[in-house]
Amino acid sequence: MEYELSTIYDAQKIDLQIIESESKLLFAPKRIKEMADELDGIHLKVEKQKEIIEELEKERRKKEKELETDKDKIKKFESKLYEVKTNKEYQALLKEIETAKEANDRTEDDILVLMDKVEDIKKDFESSKVYLKNREKEVEIEKTAIEKEMKSMDTIITELKTGRDNLLSVVNERLRSIYIVLREGRSGVAVANVKSGVCLGCHMNIPPQLFIEVTKNKQLIQCPSCNRILYFTENE
Repeated sequence: MEYELSTIYDAQKIDLQIIESESKLLFAPKRIKEMADELDGIHLKVEKQKEIIEELEKERRKKEKELETDKDKIKKFESKLYEVKTNKEYQALLKEIETAKEANDRTEDDILVLMDKVEDIKKDFESSKVYLKNREKEVEIEKTAIEKEMKSMDTIITELKTGRDNLLSVVNERLRSIYIVLREGRSGVAVANVKSGVCLGCHMNIPPQLFIEVTKNKQLIQCPSCNRILYFTENE
């Protein structure tokens, strides 16, 4: 029985490797999607920044056009100053010129504000483009590594299962059946080591006398709490 318990414990270690490998296999597509979503988000941010810059530039050009139109209007008003015949008309025209100049000042201020905004966003835009380019390279490297690992993982899992099954084939049928049932019902962990009177499968205390018997590895003993097969080793 000591040899069979040791063998079943070795089979358990292989099963843990299988669980880890299968988890990696399941995680791989999720990780690839996460990276794709991340890049989509950065692309969206870059496109949004580009759109904002274009809109601000469009607004700036519009303001500049308005400014030129108003400047022409002021020139026309000023040329008319020499044509008016009454003081009332002269004062009215001066008022029109003053109002137009005030409007021009506001427009010039608006243009300066727009230029500052464009400059700030362009800095972020250029930084975002550089970050996107670098991140695309990083993602491609990680994706290639994941896909390579995925291709080999199926082979690794098959080899591990073959090794596990070979170990289980030399164990008596009863012990093998108990192991398989527990493995399926205990998230892949059917055998647990014991340390200082504690089952490392469920972390519950086991009776002192039972612990002594477990340390001998001479008979099949199952944890009173989780029902896992107990095996004692000081090496782990």
